[in-house]
Amino acid sequence: MIETVRVPILYYHQVDDGLSPKQGVSPSVFQSQIDYLSRKRFQTIGFEDLADYFQKSCPLPSRPIIISFDDGYLNTFKQAYPILKKAGFTATTFLVSGFIGGQSSWEGTGENVAPLMTRENILTMSADGFHFGGHTRTHKNLISLSPEEAKWEIEVGKKDLEDLLQKPIHSFAYPYGDFNAQIIDLVKECGFITARTVHTDNTHRREDLLKLRCVRINGLTPPWKFKYYLTLFYHWDILWQERKKANKQR
Repeated sequence: MIETVRVPILYYHQVDDGLSPKQGVSPSVFQSQIDYLSRKRFQTIGFEDLADYFQKSCPLPSRPIIISFDDGYLNTFKQAYPILKKAGFTATTFLVSGFIGGQSSWEGTGENVAPLMTRENILTMSADGFHFGGHTRTHKNLISLSPEEAKWEIEVGKKDLEDLLQKPIHSFAYPYGDFNAQIIDLVKECGFITARTVHTDNTHRREDLLKLRCVRINGLTPPWKFKYYLTLFYHWDILWQERKKANKQR
């Protein structure tokens, strides 16, 4: 019986020069990370492949990994996509459907606001086997909305992407990483099979397909930590920390 599987899910925002460390990584750092994954013979899969492993017992590569990007920044297309394509890798980008071709203005103002991919960019990547997932219509914090508003954000965002790509969209990422049991139910009701959080780990269970953990990669991630995030030791470390925290709360 399949119980758990180690599939690191890397979580990026932006890949560009001149970013603050929290915003993302430079193209040279991203290139070095992808080179490392190639040397270690990791193979990229999609979120649906992970779901099929649990639900249909479909096999995975010996060293599977998922690379994901939030929001759909234009630099994902200009900087990350060519590096990934050259390495024979793919990735999943979670798109805010109401802002495609615009800017990340949900961030307010300042350095966090950046151009987003156009419809043409998205279709080009899709034709090359890259994956896309839902990230709501307008990047609202779902737990702050009424159930009706939250469902609209999830459902309309999904339909927008399906109309654009002409294929079903089954993967979702929670804006700001915020979710609760009610939001999980709405995501499932809208037809999503997997959903990624921002909680950290690299190992997954079947019952967690709608609350998948990941490891966030940005300019604060040194090379040794990037490598450590991929290992079983990291998973054991997370388990130990969570047990330690639970014991303190008793």
